[in-house]
This record gives sequence, structure tokens and C-alpha cells, in this order.
Amino acid sequence: MDEQYGKPFLVAGDIMAMFNDRPEVRALMEYFTVPESASGWLEAGGALAAHQTATPDMYGVELERGIAELVAQATSFRFDGSDLMPGEVGAGSFWEQISAYVAGSIDLDTAVQEIDASWPR
Repeated sequence: MDEQYGKPFLVAGDIMAMFNDRPEVRALMEYFTVPESASGWLEAGGALAAHQTATPDMYGVELERGIAELVAQATSFRFDGSDLMPGEVGAGSFWEQISAYVAGSIDLDTAVQEIDASWPR
């Protein structure tokens, strides 16, 4: 990749949101602001920490330690296109049609037409 683009990194993510303003809910949200809140997920594997202070040794899976090091070196982060689409498209028709295209069961034009047709109006 051309150096002018830095070291971008493609990510996905989960959002923690507070829907009830109660002391115990606020306490949980506050807990999510510290890297230790992710330690169980990191040790078990299948997750990366959003905390800049999370260290590679917090990861229980060697592959994810390596990915965490790449994340630490990244200069920008972007969600993939499907994460930015309405749920029924990004996690539904887009996924289904692109998978069918990659598997060779439909052509690209058909996949794109099916995705477009499923877009909420």
C-alpha cells in the first residue's frame, strides 16, 4: 500500500449503550471504559480490545496477539461496507448474495441486483 495512506485497519465492532439511567447501569458503563473489562473476552479469544492501553499479553490466543500488535500500529480504522448498511442488507442480502457469487452459484450482476432490490425504501 502506498505510504501516503498510512496504516489503515479494517474493523468491526460492538457498541455498549445505556438505556436505563440507574446507578448500577452507570457503574457497568464506567467499567467498560477500562481495559480490564475486556480481559475475559481477550483471554478466551475471538475479540480485540478497543482500549489503547490493552497490551498484547492480555490475549490468550497467539494469532490475536499478533493482530493486536497490528491494530496498535494502525493510523486509521474503518468499518467494512456491510457494517454501514441497514441490518437486513449488511447482515442479510449482502452477505447471502456475495457468498453465492464467491461460491460461483450466481454471477456478479445478479448478486448486485438482488442486493439493490433488498435495500429498504
